[in-house]
Amino acid sequence: MRIQHLILIAFFLTTIAISSVGKEIVSNSTEQTLTENQELRTATNTDSILIEQQVSHDFSQVGKKDKFYICIRGKSVAEGQVIFTIISHDKTTILKEKFPSYLLMNYGFEGDLESVKDREKYMKNRIREFFAEKNFHSPAIKPDEAFVEDYSNKEIWNDIQSDRTAIGFSYLIGEEDGRKIAFSKKTKKVVMYFNCC
Repeated sequence: MRIQHLILIAFFLTTIAISSVGKEIVSNSTEQTLTENQELRTATNTDSILIEQQVSHDFSQVGKKDKFYICIRGKSVAEGQVIFTIISHDKTTILKEKFPSYLLMNYGFEGDLESVKDREKYMKNRIREFFAEKNFHSPAIKPDEAFVEDYSNKEIWNDIQSDRTAIGFSYLIGEEDGRKIAFSKKTKKVVMYFNCC
């Protein structure tokens, strides 16, 4: 039964996974500011924030702290929506991403897959550790790091690799949608420079 559940989850994750290698995550917009997080906090009880985590970290510019924020919003942790945003030091939203909370599940889960309590505990832990320091990389791409065409866009890779001050951030959605993003000073946008299993 457990294997059938794992196969079913893998199927859903494969079906829903976003193939966006080398694409911009969100356009740089001066209209989106910190008020987005304020709106999340004033959500109704039926669509409230269930868990959240934030950290300030250098990202779009060395020496300037951007705000990394993630939360699960909805009626339950297991069936909620994850909202991940990065707001630059000048209060511009440079990334906003949403995905179902069950995509926080991955191969690291060791509990009872049929237990909502076990799944929610794991999802909450993923949120708490989402911005762990080990997920930030400086420089984003090391000089000797090899380009792999299947997982990266050459133009974006070269842009980020040539910027020795670029700071990368890596995170995992589902089981095999590993992403590495950085802020491109050339395009003034957050870009995904690596996307793989």
